Amino acid sequence: MSSLPVQSHESAFGATEYVFFAGDQVQLAGQMDYPALPSPSNGFPLLFIIQHSTCNNRGGYLHYARLGTEAGAAVFRWDKRGTGNSGSGIGDGLTDALHAYKAALAQPNIDPKRVVILAQNEGSLVLHDLWPKFKALAVPSGVVLVGNMLDERAIVRLDVPVAVVISKNDWNAWQLYAQQATQAHQARYPQWPASYYVAPNTNRRLMYEHGGAFHRGASDYIRQWLEKICQTSK
Repeated sequence: MSSLPVQSHESAFGATEYVFFAGDQVQLAGQMDYPALPSPSNGFPLLFIIQHSTCNNRGGYLHYARLGTEAGAAVFRWDKRGTGNSGSGIGDGLTDALHAYKAALAQPNIDPKRVVILAQNEGSLVLHDLWPKFKALAVPSGVVLVGNMLDERAIVRLDVPVAVVISKNDWNAWQLYAQQATQAHQARYPQWPASYYVAPNTNRRLMYEHGGAFHRGASDYIRQWLEKICQTSK
């Protein structure tokens, strides 16, 4: 694994490190964006992103990087195999996700005791399937499920605080994948907060149907949740 410091051109970013690491029989590329804040003595909280199935290049997750750094967390995003600066070939995408998580945890100025995983759409299924292996590397302080695809039975595998953000227009009904899912999680784990936000007038990636920007209410909800979970997990 190697990393290369670069000058950041994003006002919310203090610094950016390009990271190259081994996936499953392929070299993968990603980056860590740090907040424009002094580094805490124990390092920054980490926001790690798991992509959905069709938007695989790290550039599609810039809005989450901005949200995370604004909340005081360092953000790791990466290119899936065959996209961006990552290599291509035969290999296991689930194993790639684990290698990416390990690479993120290995970066400087990161507090492994304050990690949040943000999984978008099909990424929530990846998180579910790999949950014990993610926890074996570092137990997350919480998870954000954007466009959640885990129902009330599946979501309870995630035994940490949970935030669900979903479009009112998602083809998965928000009543099941947000309301009932968080209610089931709260019933199983009353010690952990579980909440949800439903964004109107958006596609399933939480972008406004007219204009293409990320939904403001969803943005505020995620930022405030990250600020709270990162602070309370110190």
